Amino acid sequence: IGVYAPNFVETVARSLCLMGTPNAIVLHGREKLDEAGLADQTDLALLSGGEVRLLSLNPEHLGLTPAPTESLRGGDVAENGAILRNVLQGKGTPAQQDVVALNASLALQVAGVIPLEDYTAGIALAKDVMASGAPWLKLEQLVQFLA
Repeated sequence: IGVYAPNFVETVARSLCLMGTPNAIVLHGREKLDEAGLADQTDLALLSGGEVRLLSLNPEHLGLTPAPTESLRGGDVAENGAILRNVLQGKGTPAQQDVVALNASLALQVAGVIPLEDYTAGIALAKDVMASGAPWLKLEQLVQFLA
């Protein structure tokens, strides 16, 4: 769960803990993002087994190349659609691929697909899946189903 202000990271995580949530990650990107970014560290609260631990992630320590937030900015609907298609087909810019892989890694951990705190394994898995083009095909199937 991304939060817009750093002071909500621990508060939201502890609230989730009180509600009985088994696993969660609450985060705030220091570049004023409600997701993990590449320009600065990301502060997060890891909820697991009824305990909350506060951590900071540095993208460089995870093998990711730092990139300014501006390098991730989209545009109009057509441009954003092209960015989405490229990323889901493994053809986005390095910064786009890295930021999606980083955030996907966090989701994969919470879902139990990879062990908690194995960020690099999640990043590698996300990049492999994007490179296969499978996410784009799945999105196309969803669009067809909903049409």
